[in-house]
Amino acid sequence: MRTPAVSLARLVAFVAVAEAGSFTAAAERLNTTKSAVSQAVAVLERELGAQLLQRSTRKLAITEQGAAFLADCRALLTDAEAAMERARTGRAQPSGTLRLTSTHGVAGLVAGWIATYRERYPAMRIDYVPTDRKLDLIAERFDLSIRIGPMADSSLRAVVLEELELWPVAAPVYLARHGTPRKPADLSSHEWIALSLLPSPWSIELHRGGRKVRVKTRGAISVASNDALLRMVIQGAGISGFPCTADLRAEVAAGRLVRLVSGWTMRHMFLYAAYPGNIAPPAKTRAFIDLAKEAARAPARLAQPAVVDTTV
Repeated sequence: MRTPAVSLARLVAFVAVAEAGSFTAAAERLNTTKSAVSQAVAVLERELGAQLLQRSTRKLAITEQGAAFLADCRALLTDAEAAMERARTGRAQPSGTLRLTSTHGVAGLVAGWIATYRERYPAMRIDYVPTDRKLDLIAERFDLSIRIGPMADSSLRAVVLEELELWPVAAPVYLARHGTPRKPADLSSHEWIALSLLPSPWSIELHRGGRKVRVKTRGAISVASNDALLRMVIQGAGISGFPCTADLRAEVAAGRLVRLVSGWTMRHMFLYAAYPGNIAPPAKTRAFIDLAKEAARAPARLAQPAVVDTTV
């Protein structure tokens, strides 16, 4: 019996349906028709002699065989894309779709980079998903993630865009009510707003020169959202620490935030781009990373400072 030729298009259709949860959503993602996607999956099931999806009038569910096959398809498509990219490395312009994610805390920053990226590479399509949910870049087929946080061991490769100090800051309205801490130990008697996603949200370490001081903070609020943390500090609910981006410097220079215990910094964080795989990223990904490195070192154009990403 002759084995059917492998069709990457049918594999792409199946993966799109499994990830999108419907034939209609998959067709929109692939820029084709619902009937074309349905037919591709049906042909694939006949070729395999296995049912990959359970269909009903109300919902679509992946079968046990389908789930196992989905993992293999993702790996195969990733390898195929990498092979094609290696074959076309001589091309001057990136092509295809860049699937990109970041936390909401750096969404404004990344949005500006995307606009510049599209100006440079008008043939590119971008699918951008800002989310604070921890993502599996490989399973969810993202090309790149922009993050701020400590560098962590993982299955991802990372390129540092900028190394950042962390500054404890507060709004003038908070300091007017509670006074201004002048030295690290003073922070322990103030209202600290903790980012509960961090390993030790109520303990901070400050550095100046060769000195190091650990302070146990206190407070009534812990929050698992970077955006909410920033809003609370701006509104005067308490003190917290943020990466010293150019935007944070601008907020401090404008008087909207005040740097505390001047000369002392909290631990360093990194603004970095993470991508899956153990080979060099494709041209579309590399081009975005290069642009981000260039922009991260340029004067900022954002309205708000970036905040710590703990999703790695």
